[in-house]
Amino acid sequence: MTLIALTECCRLLAIDGKTLRRWLAQAQLPVQAHPSDARCKGLTGDHLLLLASAHHRSLTGLPQEWPAPAPTAPPPASPELSAELITALQTLSALPAQIAALQQQLADLTALVQQQPRASVTTPHPQQRAARLGAPTPTKASARSRPAASSRAKPPGPSAQVLALIEYGVQGTYVVLCPTRGLLALEPDTPAWFAWLATLSSFRFVGQQGRLTAHREVERLPGAAWRAHRSIRSHTYNLRLGSTESLTIATLEQAAATLHAHLM
Repeated sequence: MTLIALTECCRLLAIDGKTLRRWLAQAQLPVQAHPSDARCKGLTGDHLLLLASAHHRSLTGLPQEWPAPAPTAPPPASPELSAELITALQTLSALPAQIAALQQQLADLTALVQQQPRASVTTPHPQQRAARLGAPTPTKASARSRPAASSRAKPPGPSAQVLALIEYGVQGTYVVLCPTRGLLALEPDTPAWFAWLATLSSFRFVGQQGRLTAHREVERLPGAAWRAHRSIRSHTYNLRLGSTESLTIATLEQAAATLHAHLM
């Protein structure tokens, strides 16, 4: 079957494309697609002869059938990524979350340092004060009658502690950062996960719907339950979390959402 392109039909009939479409509609003749390339449309030689006869047009000769389009070469297959490259890409994708977590820890540490009370100024010893003023040195009895000012100085407050962090990352996974060991490859709700939590006395959690700080009094009560708290507008809200075995991701997300609701 000879299939002639529509542009070639217009040339042979000496008409434009709009007139050709009108003639085809009047004669109710279909336009057919090329068997090898559906994007190419045309008419059969018999239909073209019918149009020429109906509109008194002479055809000098019909062209040959369209040549079949050359097969396109398949795109080159992309090389498979090596295991080392995949690991490097995963590590790079986790870097933004790690940097954000470290920045948050730095901000918390700065706030804790600023909140530490300043050490009181030590009052000079009575003998040193008398020597500076040119007065007689007090006797041992008078020196013992008044306790030294240094003994009355308040001890400095506890040093700031950087807490472990569990944070929901940009890749839809949870990133675990340890202050001493760095990034940990822990899967939530696994035996290794609960074993690691059992070694902690406190940690921070930043989830999809809120954040919290969890702690337990392991020094006074070794088997004490975990509690979550968050300070909102100068008020601290607390929530009981339960034992270490109950610290699943679902429990932490629910507690963070409950504490976050106090912002509303």
